[in-house]
Formats: sequence, C-alpha cells, structure tokens
Amino acid sequence: MEHRSMNCPNGHGEMQIERINKSMNFRDVEIIFQEEHYVCSVCGTEGGSINQTVATQAAISDAYRKAVGLLTGEEIRESRKKLGLTQSALANRMNVGVASIKRWEGGLIQTKSMDRALRLALSDQIVGDNHTGNRPFSIPRIKLVLRQFESLLGRKILKKNDKGLFAAKYLWYADMLAFRRLGESMTGSTYARLPWGPQLNNYRDLIDEIRKADENSAEPLTPEEKRIIAKISMVCPEDQMIFNAAHREKILDRRPVGATIPYTDSAELTEI
Repeated sequence: MEHRSMNCPNGHGEMQIERINKSMNFRDVEIIFQEEHYVCSVCGTEGGSINQTVATQAAISDAYRKAVGLLTGEEIRESRKKLGLTQSALANRMNVGVASIKRWEGGLIQTKSMDRALRLALSDQIVGDNHTGNRPFSIPRIKLVLRQFESLLGRKILKKNDKGLFAAKYLWYADMLAFRRLGESMTGSTYARLPWGPQLNNYRDLIDEIRKADENSAEPLTPEEKRIIAKISMVCPEDQMIFNAAHREKILDRRPVGATIPYTDSAELTEI
C-alpha cells in the first residue's frame, strides 16, 4: 500500500494532496482528466508518487476512450464483474491472452475491433478466432508489415523467387506478439508448424499474391504495432537470427509437423 504523504524538498514539512482537472490534446482528441499530486502550501513546489503517475496515465487513457466511444478500463472491469467473470474467463471468451484483459483494464487503449469484441463478450457471447488471431485475413496487410520490417532492417526480406523462409518468421513473431499484447494479430494469418519452423498456411499459394498486393490499401499500422515490429527487428537484425529464434521456441515442440499453431501459444514465447 502506498504511503500517502510527501515532504517538501525545501524543508517546509508535509505537502498536501491536490486534485485538479486538466485538458490536453491526446491522439488529436481534446480530453479533460483529473490529476492528483502533492503541493507545498508554503512554496508551491509540486511532487508526485509513482502510483499517482500511473493513475494519471490511466485517467488520460480513460478520458480518451470515453471521448472516442471505447470502453474504459473501469467499464470493462465492472461489466466483467457483473457477469461473474474472472479476467481469465473473459479472455477465454475472446480467445485472447489474459494479459490483454489486464492491460485494457489497467489503461492500455484497445483497438476499435477489440472494443467490438469486448462488447460482444461482455454481452455473454463467445467471440474470436484462435487461428487468425481475432482479425480478418489481409494479404495487403501482410505486405505492409513486411515492408515495415524491410524499412527497419535496411534490406529486402520479401525477395523474388523466395518462398518466404525468413520473411514468414518475422511475420509470425509480429502476429503472435501483437496478439499477446493487443489481443489481435496484425494480419489475420494462420500458421503451421513445418520442418523449417513456423510458416504461413498455404504459403505456396500466397507468396505471389503477397508480392502483387498493394500495401497502401491495407489498414495502417498502429503505433503499438510499429513498436512490436521495431522490437523484433532490434532483437533479430539478421535472417539467421530470426530463423534460429523461431526454432528455439518450445511451443513448436508440442505441435506435430503440419499442425496449426494457435495464437494462444503466444503467451509462452521466450525468444523475443
């Protein structure tokens, strides 16, 4: 439990808690939120605890979500409790990891598609697809994600006459980590465990379609998705590194060759 007091650094004794309404532009939306901090009544020095900083971030998140019509963390939590659901039970209804529910309730802003899924699940329905990561399959978005990787890596990974051996590994990690953190994949792709690691299902039929796709027609990548791609690129800047990382993942060991890799396995990824 947080100790609810703070002394003035200028020696004026205990500071007082003050709550004020603030306004700001967040993601191009004007929002009003309440902030709590300590103030010295003598010199006016302001200070804040770690818990107050976390609470302010959550208040900004909820003010934004309310402004754009998304469920707030409190609304998710209260609706879940009214149904008698644990965080794990709600996650199971949505086919997402429980970490996603915890993050949404704690302040992470869900996407519009995940908000729709939350509303369905909280109206007592089972939603989601564990094979596509709760997202419609999109070939243009596959190409968009691969182009983002190429921009960060400084080289082509979607090569002519290439079967996507390395590109598929980058894509698999992007989709799986997005599902683990955000509750939905980036591309809606389905993956199978093959002798040379995770690969797009029916990749032989998809490679040419991916090359011909117009990535500009795809839904733009969100800042969170771009951060996930950047992390993967930083950890595995070379083709052989992403190949080796995928082969070290223990979740593949329990899947027979040819089997689909469910997105819920993303909770057990260890290499990135």
